[in-house]
Amino acid sequence: MAEAVRIRVTGVVQGVGFRPFVWRLANDLHLSGWVKNDAAGVEIHAEGESPTLNELARRLRDDAPPLALVDAVTMLSVAFEEHAGFAIVESSGGKVSTAIGHDTAPCAACREELFDPANRRYRHPFITCTHCGPRYTVTRRLPYDRPQTSLAPFPFCPDCQREYTDPADRRFHAETTCCPSCGPRLALLDADGGPLEGDPIAATLALLQAGRIVAIKGLGGFHLACDAGNAATVAALRERKQREEKPFAVMVGNLEIASLYAKVGAGEMALLESSERPIVLLSKLPEADTLLPGIAPGLGEIGLMLPATPIQFLLFHDAPELALVMTSANPHGEPLVIDNDEALQRLAGIADAFLIHNRDIVIRCDDSVRRGGGGKAGARLCAACDQA
Repeated sequence: MAEAVRIRVTGVVQGVGFRPFVWRLANDLHLSGWVKNDAAGVEIHAEGESPTLNELARRLRDDAPPLALVDAVTMLSVAFEEHAGFAIVESSGGKVSTAIGHDTAPCAACREELFDPANRRYRHPFITCTHCGPRYTVTRRLPYDRPQTSLAPFPFCPDCQREYTDPADRRFHAETTCCPSCGPRLALLDADGGPLEGDPIAATLALLQAGRIVAIKGLGGFHLACDAGNAATVAALRERKQREEKPFAVMVGNLEIASLYAKVGAGEMALLESSERPIVLLSKLPEADTLLPGIAPGLGEIGLMLPATPIQFLLFHDAPELALVMTSANPHGEPLVIDNDEALQRLAGIADAFLIHNRDIVIRCDDSVRRGGGGKAGARLCAACDQA
């Protein structure tokens, strides 16, 4: 005999593809009902045979999407509503008691599309899907839906709308979905805020290779970037930022380049390639100070990181051998810069150019810092070290 249950899933279950996961799971199990986000997490109404409903509850925990963190799954018998199928329905509000998922680097599928000339998102600097991209730093409030994010000003084009509503598509109910037709735009500005001509990525790369310092808008704030192998430019950045001795974090394009500067074991590789893309503190090789002069003077460790955003992947794709200082864009002792106009004002005299875009950063968030664990997950450092 068919029954009806109301299931509550709590934890980090918004912004991680949980509703599309529930939709597919319910259809695989031939259940009817609905799923929605609300202020407490994810709520599900499911109708079907008792053993199948129990199987649904089990798989909600055991087979959850990789970015989800399920704290609890509770199930309560309710009145039968006789739904014809299973649907994702409009979110509801209430007192917030859930959390949003963290920002993640582009997944393998998005990276493949990013560099596929035949794909409509070829070199799209804001590529994302259900499994990756910005979440925490673009969300204004919960429940997590597009109107609650800084993607709200960018209505779907017909192609993105089709993907968003297609259960078979990787971007089914992916709230940060966008493309070159309907998404944010990049712009490169000079030190006075005037636009610079040409492709913003190519022009930014040319400036960096010419020894300039560029403020680059990231996920949780701006970075100040420069060629880490250019001693004069690194010294200039130290002087302008009033950072005489503290080490700089360095971004490299891949593990092979990272191994030129530091000892990179299996545990360190896992940290560097994790979806969070932290700065990882690694033991320096003897030649590191020669190759990267002035980056971490007098220290036995160096902080390395891999690309975390499509913009960064594009820069390193075009110059894979590059090593870039990627340090927090904040004048000495001040908070991290997150707004375009704010960047032009507060970073005047520090940055030679500004690579900006028109997707707002809602929540300021600096890079995390981890220490390699020799094959283990490694230790996270305190928040103060996030300015590395």
